[in-house]
Amino acid sequence: MLKEQILEALKTKYKAYGLSNDALDRIASLREKTVEKEEDIEGAVADATTLDLIAKEIQRQRDQAIQRNSESQRAFEAYKALHPEQNAGGEGNEGKEGEGSPDIASIVKEAVAAAVAPLNEKITALETSNTAKAALSSAHASFFNGDYAKKYKDQADEAWERAVELNEATGSKMTADELSAKASGYFNKAVSRLGVDTSQPFKADPPKNEEDGTVDWSAEIARKKAQGLLPDTK
Repeated sequence: MLKEQILEALKTKYKAYGLSNDALDRIASLREKTVEKEEDIEGAVADATTLDLIAKEIQRQRDQAIQRNSESQRAFEAYKALHPEQNAGGEGNEGKEGEGSPDIASIVKEAVAAAVAPLNEKITALETSNTAKAALSSAHASFFNGDYAKKYKDQADEAWERAVELNEATGSKMTADELSAKASGYFNKAVSRLGVDTSQPFKADPPKNEEDGTVDWSAEIARKKAQGLLPDTK
């Protein structure tokens, strides 16, 4: 079954996150519903959907840690309420109330912070990764949707690669707009060497005659005649 293969891939890729087998099993069960072929597993395990599920499991783990420590503190407070005589310091503290006794509230607070800190760091790392991937996807769609990019695909591909390399070198911090703009800058310089000015409205190439490969201007001529720009020679 694909679920077992997805689970093994999750264990390998996210080993450092310290998630339980139960947590990874839940994620594998959810991803199994959308992964249809074995060759799709690698991409699915690394995509934004899986990263979001990983983040939710880490948040669940963090919330459980907070709850456990909060319950410990409530139990201690209840114990103190039932044994007030033990809160006065005792004879071994030279009559000074509370001197030498541990500050349980502080200990519990520090324990919560210690348990939650690494989980918060993992959540932040995943959120950053998700944001970077979303920006990359959005910028890619925006840049390659342009008419000039569609026509001059080789130059567009090269410009996009340069922009992505720059973004990765600077920590993948560019927004979608910034990344698309950077790619457009590289692209505009490349096609300008071909005499193309992308600041001008894009003009599509006229259709070609399928039989001899020549340009078919008939539709353009008919349009200009209808506008009165050319004489009607009927």
